[in-house]
Amino acid sequence: MSDLFTKILSLVYLMRPAEWTKSAGNMLIAAIVAHYMFNVNIDFLNLFYGVVSVCFLWSALYTVNDIFDKEVDALHPVKKKRPLPSGDVSINLAKLLVIVLLIISFWIGLNLGALFLTCLLAMTVNQVLYTIKPFNFKKRPIVDLISGSAINPIFRFYAGWILVMPTFNAPLLPLLFIVGLQFGGFCLYRMSSKNLEDELGYRSSVVLFGEKNLMILSYLAIAFGAVSFILMTLTGLEFLQGLKDWGYLPLKYGWLVLLSFLTFPSYQQALKDPKKIDIGKRYRIIYMHLLLFIVGFVALYFL
Repeated sequence: MSDLFTKILSLVYLMRPAEWTKSAGNMLIAAIVAHYMFNVNIDFLNLFYGVVSVCFLWSALYTVNDIFDKEVDALHPVKKKRPLPSGDVSINLAKLLVIVLLIISFWIGLNLGALFLTCLLAMTVNQVLYTIKPFNFKKRPIVDLISGSAINPIFRFYAGWILVMPTFNAPLLPLLFIVGLQFGGFCLYRMSSKNLEDELGYRSSVVLFGEKNLMILSYLAIAFGAVSFILMTLTGLEFLQGLKDWGYLPLKYGWLVLLSFLTFPSYQQALKDPKKIDIGKRYRIIYMHLLLFIVGFVALYFL
């Protein structure tokens, strides 16, 4: 029984449930922004099914990534502890998990309509291009950043948007917010693997362009994301009414900005020297912050 429990925990770890906060967050933010901009109702049961579908899809895609990266991850000081490189989960069991998760995800997707299914397919194709030979976007400059942290957030966002507004017509500011923060965070994350990617001969962005340039790009992206969210909370004011079509949230959502600024000290080291960050500890802080942000975002909707 103990071995079975350990195996189940390893499978859950392989699914990366902490990463579900990104999918759930993007989708909930999209749905609530759509509600405020177009005065449409949110079917939260439908949205829940959509979140489950997207989260399971990403668990499958992350598992595929871990299958193909097993040997490389075994050389990484942190990733070597993951279920596949550590030997806690076999390749065959991981492949079975991928099949089950994909079946569940796309079965739900089929019941949520063609536009939602389009988002699932787009994310799947993009991640295949990012992960699998001969494409291996993760090893190629520029496309590694675009594929890994620009395309995916957009389709996660739209997976929630089209469940409320059945059309790909999201305004600019919420997209800049989502992409800016996740693009910037991804750039910092990639720097933690710079030395290993250099040794393996990858021609990724962090290897070719250097840490300083990638850090500048990361800071700019995060700043654009933060400013975009702040503008969304201000477009209801009279002097910014002309920007309301670019994205709108009630002024009360500005509290989330103020509260988020209080967490800045916990990110100082990561922003200053990303190569030296403790990835495990940093992930826990980021995902807890994201979870609290999502809870606050939804709570303000009901207040």
